[in-house]
Amino acid sequence: MAVLLPLIGTVLVLTALVDIFLTVLHPRSESNLLSIPVAKFLWCGFRWLAQGPPKRRDRILSYGGPTIVVALIGVWVLLLLVGFALIVWPALGTGIVAEQGNTPTDFATALYYAGFSLGTLGTGDLVPQTAPYRLLMVLKSLLGFSVFTLVLSYVLSVYNALTSRNTFALSLHHRTADTADSAVLLARLAAGNDASLYHDISDIAKDLTSLLEFNNSYPLLLYFRYRQTYYALPRIVYLAIDTATLINCALNADRYGAVAEASGAAELWYGSIHLMKELDQSIDSRAKFLPHDYAEPLWREHYDHALEVLNQNGIKTTDIPLSGAQSYLSMRHQWAPYLAKLIKHMGYLPSQIYR
Repeated sequence: MAVLLPLIGTVLVLTALVDIFLTVLHPRSESNLLSIPVAKFLWCGFRWLAQGPPKRRDRILSYGGPTIVVALIGVWVLLLLVGFALIVWPALGTGIVAEQGNTPTDFATALYYAGFSLGTLGTGDLVPQTAPYRLLMVLKSLLGFSVFTLVLSYVLSVYNALTSRNTFALSLHHRTADTADSAVLLARLAAGNDASLYHDISDIAKDLTSLLEFNNSYPLLLYFRYRQTYYALPRIVYLAIDTATLINCALNADRYGAVAEASGAAELWYGSIHLMKELDQSIDSRAKFLPHDYAEPLWREHYDHALEVLNQNGIKTTDIPLSGAQSYLSMRHQWAPYLAKLIKHMGYLPSQIYR
């Protein structure tokens, strides 16, 4: 036991430190040890609890993201605390003794000693007597202080990224005149001159690229879900990718061909595809789709609606609507599966995301 317990404790401590390193100092969606499994497990629990009316579901799921962050921090602290407690437990009464009286040798005392060293720069009423345990006490104090600083900076970074995502969501929502309609968004973007159209598309593409990098760096952002659907991550993705699709399929090629070939439109399309593929790695692959997700007649109806909205706003549309519709359906098939999985995973109904 004198060898086994410290060995188990060392494994727990190293597990926590490796996951903190991968999550905080090397933040990539594919680089994690515990953070993504913990997030998936808790999110499944929230989705199970949220079964019922939409208002109840939205309310419960809105607490998912913050709870996952707190739980992950708790897992790190618990692993460090229990790990160091197991390391010092065999030394109670020998290498570590009480300043006065007999030294308790139970596990609770080991937890107390480990927690005191991790949380402060002191030793309390238990004092290490040998050089290895004195150095271990210093190491625990330094790790405790470092972990606290890293975790605090990580939480601040996550919420800064979340604020940027919410700002982008609101910008898209209001650009659609609060309709969540990509056709209205494109009509308003194209209502000005070509220079403003290029500029606006490029701005949206840049915001989307920033969102992609935020989600790569902080995968837990996926689980922040608000009651208001205009903040929904699937809606952000839908408005971006469907607008890019309509740019290629609905606008008149002679009048807006240069816009469709411009770098901003390319960034909007490929950035959206890239974002959905990255998010897809964090989504349960067993998610089942609804019939609505692949209803081509509804897609065609949406395309016809887009042409109508664009024409009503004086935007010149394609001369060959049938060919444009076929192109639209073909392009939508490329991203519809990813969006359907994202909507399902986040606990939304398709009608909440697009209309």
